[in-house]
Formats: sequence, structure tokens, C-alpha cells
Amino acid sequence: MSHPTPDKRFQLEKEVIAAIPDLLVIKPKVFPDDRGFFSESYNKTEWAEKIGYTEDLQQDNHSFSHYGVLRGLHSQPHMGKLVTVVSGEIFDVAVDIRKGSPTYGKWHGVILNGNNKHAFWIPAGFLHGFQVLSKEGAHVTYKCSAVYDPKTEFGINPFDEDINVDWPIKDKDTLIVSERDTVHPGFSSL
Repeated sequence: MSHPTPDKRFQLEKEVIAAIPDLLVIKPKVFPDDRGFFSESYNKTEWAEKIGYTEDLQQDNHSFSHYGVLRGLHSQPHMGKLVTVVSGEIFDVAVDIRKGSPTYGKWHGVILNGNNKHAFWIPAGFLHGFQVLSKEGAHVTYKCSAVYDPKTEFGINPFDEDINVDWPIKDKDTLIVSERDTVHPGFSSL
């Protein structure tokens, strides 16, 4: 297993995604040294004071996925997700499905990995999915603003042509996608 070697970052940073302003990339403080590193991945008080992040996070999830796995596109109404990667690398995608939103149907993707330690904030009202880019797989964590309710979850086919996500891995023989995700309806069903 490879060990991340993150860049030093003494100050918390926030990047607003210009194309879809409700999406954020949050760059927490990271302190690497010759022993390894320490990262303050979330601090409720400091995040509220310094970057205005005040979400009430209710549940933590952790998944591991192999190289080429594509998970999504899923939505749990009323649940936002703060997504990070502990090890490995993913292409993480959010699609706006908020009716009446000026960015309805638009998607944005970011690279999250164990080295950059970035967190991607995806608010409620978005589809979410990711593709694993690292050969060793990826450990992905999600801090969620609501408790998961399987009765409200739904999905859209990740290859839907109306959304047209530009997934980095295109070779169908390399991709690993659950049957459940490939039989989800298209975006026009919303």
C-alpha cells in the first residue's frame, strides 16, 4: 500500500466552483514531517469562523473501491456530502438536480486523492458519483448532513447522454459498474 505524501498547508482554504457556486473544494490544514503527516480533516468551529461552513454533519461513511470502479450517480434527498479520499485517487462528480436552479443538469468533477487531502462539498439536491483512478484502489469517506434512508435514494445512469459526464476511464473492459447503477433511468426521467 502506498502512503500519501501531502503538501504542507498551514491555513484552511476554500475554493468556490465558479460554474456551480454551491459546490466547494475545501482544503484543510496538513502538517507533513519525517514521521508522516497530520491533517485536521474537519473542525466545526474553525470551518464556521474561517470559511462560513456551517453544515450539521450527521453520519460518516467509508468505502473502498478497486481501480476502474464507477459508483453512482446517486442522490439521497436532503443529504449533502463532504467527500474526501484517505488513500488512492478518484474523479468525483456532482450533478445539479435542483429544479429551477440556473445550473440544473450541469456537472462538475474534481480530483480527490490521499496527497491533496481536499474535501468536496456536495450539497443536498445533487447527484453524486465517482470513478477510481488509482491502481491500488481508493478509500473514500463521506461526512453526511443527514442520516441515510434507503427509501428515498435514487439514481441516474452514469453514462446518461443528457448529462454527458466526461469520465476519465473510458475503456469499458476496465470499468467496474454495478448492475444497479447501469439500469438506473436517464436524466430526463427526473
